[in-house]
Amino acid sequence: MRRSNPRFFAYLCGVFLAGFAVLVWALSSLPPSRWVEIVLFGAVAMATELLPARIPREQASVSPGFAVIYAAVLVYGPGVGAWVAALGTIRLNDLRGKVPWPIVLFNRGQLALSATAAGIVHQFLGGRPGELRFPQDLTPLVAGGFVYFLVNCSAVVAGSSLARRVSFWRTWLSNYRWSVPNFLGLAPLSGVLASLYEQVGVASMVVAVVPLLVARQSFSRYLEVRDAYIETVAALAEALEAKDPYTRGHSERVARLAVAIGKAMGLPDDQLEVLDYVGRMHDVGKIGVRDEVLKKPGIFTAREYAEMRSHVLIGAQIVEGISLLGPGTSWVRHHHEWYDGRGFPQGLVGERIPLGARIVAVADAYDALTSDRPYKRALDVGQAVAELERCAGTQFDPEVVRVLAGLVRERLP
Repeated sequence: MRRSNPRFFAYLCGVFLAGFAVLVWALSSLPPSRWVEIVLFGAVAMATELLPARIPREQASVSPGFAVIYAAVLVYGPGVGAWVAALGTIRLNDLRGKVPWPIVLFNRGQLALSATAAGIVHQFLGGRPGELRFPQDLTPLVAGGFVYFLVNCSAVVAGSSLARRVSFWRTWLSNYRWSVPNFLGLAPLSGVLASLYEQVGVASMVVAVVPLLVARQSFSRYLEVRDAYIETVAALAEALEAKDPYTRGHSERVARLAVAIGKAMGLPDDQLEVLDYVGRMHDVGKIGVRDEVLKKPGIFTAREYAEMRSHVLIGAQIVEGISLLGPGTSWVRHHHEWYDGRGFPQGLVGERIPLGARIVAVADAYDALTSDRPYKRALDVGQAVAELERCAGTQFDPEVVRVLAGLVRERLP
């Protein structure tokens, strides 16, 4: 959003001006009576936008407003739809100044463009505003909704990629692919809303907003429960570390370093998010290992070593119920595998070990080497990197070690 990124700022201005031109065009072709419908649909859309449900990536959120906007397109055409999209999506944070004005104006423009494009495609394929006929209008309805999604999401992803200076495709995969089910689920609902409005009138819009807000509330509650579960598991890891002053803060440092390595290796943001969580939880399975084994300063017996090794399986069982982590469960399970196959629990070799697990293994080892433990003194940074490089190709992935060494040396004076 900063003007120090001129390409991004120019893009925001360009999209806003294009959307503004569409709104002017629509205004010139709309009869005054249509403003009643614009206000009605806009008010309902705004009601659904009051409490958007947060998406756990970037600053993204979803609301059921698309269903109302596209219903206006289906009933009254692209002109009304453009104005409903531009005005009905204004949120309280926009009015309170919590969102920068260039972003607010950009959103007005890209939403007007999205609704207009959807209406044009709907009509081009045979759809007629105010006349929904099934099944013959199913194709225009779905195609128009898809075009709305395509224009809307492409505009936002392009802006985000310019702002962050990363590729369009990576931004899409990392942060916005979650929006596909949202639009696919709401497009048919737009048809239902449009049909109800045509048959029942204004009362249908008042009634329709209730299930939309209930759907939003249910989704928001799901996110809250998901976050609470992750926080609970992370708190377990912190509680485990609090018992031992030598490991306090270890998981947080491993998480930060793992994310830094992942960024340097070009991992998408969704995998970086999982790396952060796994870094914090990678040793949570030690909650099932006896204290006398965890804190033993000497050499383990065979039985004690087997008990210590079990922590990766216990940890994987603890986190496997967190669907957000996706592959993270296997990263927890395999972060003690060795690159040459001599690790545990399965003796995986080379790239058969998940990349996330290989990254966490190197971050874990680096923090252990540079921290005081009951059985050893901390190494300095140079010694720790040299030790990791010595073990590259046997215990650790050589590429991950190379990236870590580069990151560490960049920070040295």
